[in-house]
Amino acid sequence: MKRYKNLSAPMIAAIGAAVLVGLLVLSYVLSSGVLHRRDTGITLPDGNTDTPVLSQGSAMLTAQSVADVEIGTDNAQAVIASLTRPETYSCTIENTLYYNGGSSVLRCRRYARDGLLRTDTLSDAGAVQSTLLRKEDTAYAWNTGDQTAYQGAWGDFSDDAAAMLPTYEDVLADGVTLLDAGKQNVEYEPCITVTFEQGGYRCVYSVSAASGLLKSASFYSGETLTRQVTVTNLQTDTPSETLFVLPDGTSLLGE
Repeated sequence: MKRYKNLSAPMIAAIGAAVLVGLLVLSYVLSSGVLHRRDTGITLPDGNTDTPVLSQGSAMLTAQSVADVEIGTDNAQAVIASLTRPETYSCTIENTLYYNGGSSVLRCRRYARDGLLRTDTLSDAGAVQSTLLRKEDTAYAWNTGDQTAYQGAWGDFSDDAAAMLPTYEDVLADGVTLLDAGKQNVEYEPCITVTFEQGGYRCVYSVSAASGLLKSASFYSGETLTRQVTVTNLQTDTPSETLFVLPDGTSLLGE
């Protein structure tokens, strides 16, 4: 096996951000916390701790049971907290930043299985440009065509930030007051949609009741849309083993 370059945690975080973001303005917005303060991945309650219970005998909601629950500002956070993400899935994530005179779009593809997460940055044509892959506390990053991967500690760089996703943990944080909440279908997918204010922006998150994943997020300055995130092409089939192989041929599965 080839030796990897050992990097510090801050360095690998910087590399991962540079590899994934590519555009200076997007890097600034995503890393500065202007649009979302927290970059920690969401940690949902499990069955042994404070799992919210919305009705007697119901500790976990599904898309079917959510349809029977009236959603409002008084219970939307508990509903979202009781959803779970799939252990294996893939999806496409698109970020659009709006600014005076134009907009910028950045797309990536995420794959999850066996506790591993891979995020590919995509070109406009859909070709993979760069990859960031996490296994436990170790990160691997490379550009397409590289023969070796950079390796280092994952540190505080969250899974959601790596995939250019705003974490919806903000919705569950103490002190967050929902301005509006309800159910709506987003591309025929049942979602819990909440509106709240943070950092001077009005944030609108739609979380899928079917997958437990963020479906869309919009950020407004006054009435002006400044950023929009969409998650599409969700598949819950187990991603191919080949997606978790490093450039030198080393598989991260089953180690």
